[in-house]
Amino acid sequence: MNVIMAGIDYTLASIDIRENFSFTKSTLQVIYNELLKNENIFGAVIISTCNRTELYLSCEDGFYINPFELLCDAVNFDYEEYSDLHTLRTGDEVIRHLCELACGVKSQIWGEDQIITQVKNAIELAREMNASDSALEVMFRIAITSAKKVKSILKLSSTESSIAYSALKIIKSKDNIQKILVIGNGEIGRLMSSILIENGYDTTITLRRYHHGSNIIPVGAKTIEYGQRYKKLQDCDVVISATLSPHYTLEIDEIHKMSYPNLFIDLAVPRDIDPNIKTLDNVELYDVDSIYADEVNKNHAEQLARVNEIIGKYIFDYYRWHEFRKRLVST
Repeated sequence: MNVIMAGIDYTLASIDIRENFSFTKSTLQVIYNELLKNENIFGAVIISTCNRTELYLSCEDGFYINPFELLCDAVNFDYEEYSDLHTLRTGDEVIRHLCELACGVKSQIWGEDQIITQVKNAIELAREMNASDSALEVMFRIAITSAKKVKSILKLSSTESSIAYSALKIIKSKDNIQKILVIGNGEIGRLMSSILIENGYDTTITLRRYHHGSNIIPVGAKTIEYGQRYKKLQDCDVVISATLSPHYTLEIDEIHKMSYPNLFIDLAVPRDIDPNIKTLDNVELYDVDSIYADEVNKNHAEQLARVNEIIGKYIFDYYRWHEFRKRLVST
């Protein structure tokens, strides 16, 4: 078994670098297709979140390649220029890292729960695209199972540990906030809207016209067409954007022509809101990195030791499965 992973994350790279490694589904398919042209690569899985992008490769024994070089190739980056911005793991480090990652102890918000779903979605998408193999399937399944076990035993975080609740804290710290526009009706946009409504804010969410039949609207939310967002924001105290768009949802060339709110919050990677908007008078703009600033508590050594104690059993199970498979193949 030869599993190698490399990734870029918030500990080494700021959001303006990380967002270049945020891939659309169609781009992921292209990357997977290219990777698997190499006869020494049996399987691949990419995890892409606002905190990180990581590539896991299952390879022929004795074969070595740096997955980060492949990610750089995918976005036309010079590997040498960005070589100090990634982490490379091989051998035992890979499964331990993945288990810790799924538990949320590698996140900017300690113990956050969303990462379990993101890890699960990553392996499911790789499977859908015929990119995963048995070694990665089992590794990811064990990591997800170990994370669920950790969550059932340890209270790593409060129920209010997510980027949406961190955004809410920012909003609550401001005076005279009543009307809020949320751009994006995906998972994060709906969660953000629901939290705002629960906390008494007048919340409007954008809908894409061509998605109307499948839109899920949070209870209590007002709705507008996405194309009306600039008109609506003039009547709001805060604008939050959380889409998967590869392009800006708000651009300074449009904003500076109109009256605008003082607070913009960008929950997307790549970023939704033109960062130049923060140069406008009396504007505060938060992105993922600035939202998470000061969220990480450095005093988690005791909990981490307990986490590793729990996941140790699952890591052992993974190697036991591997040894069983080796014996099965040899016979």
